[in-house]
Amino acid sequence: MGISGNVRQLTIAAAGPSNVAPRTSAHSIPAEQALIAAVMVNNKLYDELGGSVRPEHFYIPLHAAVFEAMERLINVRGVEANPINLKQELKGSPFDAEKDLYPHLKDMFESGALASDVKSLAEVIQTTYVQRQMIGLADGVKSAAEKAVTPEDIGLILSQAGDELYRLSETGSTNTTRSVRESLKNMIEHAELARQSGTGIIGVASGFPDLDRLLGGFQRSDLIILGARPSMGKTSLLLNIAEHAAERLSEGGDNGAAVGIFSLEMSAEQLMQRLTASKAGINSQLIANGRLSDKDRDRMMAAAGQLADLPLYIDDTPALPINALRARARQMKRQYGIGVLIIDYLQLLTSPGKRSEASRVQEISDISQGLKQIARDLNIPVIAASQLSRSVEARDNKRPQLSDLRESGSIEQDADVVAFLYRDDYYISRALGGASETDLSSDADRRKVMEMKDRLEKARGITELIISKNRKGPTDTVRLLFTPETTSFSSYQSY
Repeated sequence: MGISGNVRQLTIAAAGPSNVAPRTSAHSIPAEQALIAAVMVNNKLYDELGGSVRPEHFYIPLHAAVFEAMERLINVRGVEANPINLKQELKGSPFDAEKDLYPHLKDMFESGALASDVKSLAEVIQTTYVQRQMIGLADGVKSAAEKAVTPEDIGLILSQAGDELYRLSETGSTNTTRSVRESLKNMIEHAELARQSGTGIIGVASGFPDLDRLLGGFQRSDLIILGARPSMGKTSLLLNIAEHAAERLSEGGDNGAAVGIFSLEMSAEQLMQRLTASKAGINSQLIANGRLSDKDRDRMMAAAGQLADLPLYIDDTPALPINALRARARQMKRQYGIGVLIIDYLQLLTSPGKRSEASRVQEISDISQGLKQIARDLNIPVIAASQLSRSVEARDNKRPQLSDLRESGSIEQDADVVAFLYRDDYYISRALGGASETDLSSDADRRKVMEMKDRLEKARGITELIISKNRKGPTDTVRLLFTPETTSFSSYQSY
């Protein structure tokens, strides 16, 4: 039997002020009294806190109740949070102003008189709150771990603990409101960086100039979806992008990044086989079946040596839950400083607890929202491959469109960029099958086959990367060239 119920209890932060405070926990009563008194005397100081202190951050239950009452008076009722108004407001709490608050006002105001900086007081209150929560979390992890039965139980405990630690690390950073002046300043700095770069690229470069010009590189906090039907080259393109970003960083160039890769379909060894073949310019199948010539083996070893030191980090755990991926991505960010995250592919992620409660569409929505949240939390671009529905195959024009996102849910809504891969040669080859004009008796059929073969030769390798959504700029189609033997893409040059 699992312990999912116990795991959920690891979220040990109080939902609101408690009536009893543990005597041995970290706290600072003077800081709490001084902050409350300072705001009580001058309500304008409340705005300086910027929402960084909440009632549950206080150690003393009375202080938590008073601060919550002050918030209601200032934010909801729009009246002064003074002792008289607080007396009325506390009537809905377990405390009474006459018995509980007023006897402490003298001590509070004496502490408040010494308070010159409410932000420093807020930091003390936040720090002691986090200390208490971490102690409680450690106790919760210990209790749950002792009851764990399966590896899944342990995985859930680690995921929940990671989420809680990350939440605690964000304590005090709740003030996300920006003035127009500050937003304009950030926008101008962004524009200046793009202008000074000379290329317009200020995000992570893809290695494909036409794509980088269109998107300005992959931008921080963006979710980029790469959709395609099977065999179009999604994984190959993602690996090419990863290699380029890692190489640029390794060489000290601009617009590079360490790359985290979550491969839910292929093993790390399979990915390396593809990447090595692409780097060496040799057929990946020759590596797999051991039919390399001495020359090709030397090229493979040279390519492997070049790849070995690149800042690429792979997690090939299959069927990974989105909350586990979030925890592991945060670990990659802390440990390796990744600047871009790649997921291959979105539909192979899971959303624990949703399958029996909601449709697959809702589950995919939860996953896409989770990926967007990771991009924002880590402030890096997240690039996720996505399968497309079979409805593409039923149309004469098989170029993908936004409605083809399989079980799309909110993928289109959550994504900042949606791109599709399309190769005409794939569909021409499939239509031809093994047909040969010499096997046909009809002149019309023979001409048709010859025309299709001619089309195939002209279209061979030409790939359309269709940018169907670009929240920050225009949409367009970028042409690439695919080499199936080396499973690699390059920029398309027409002659």
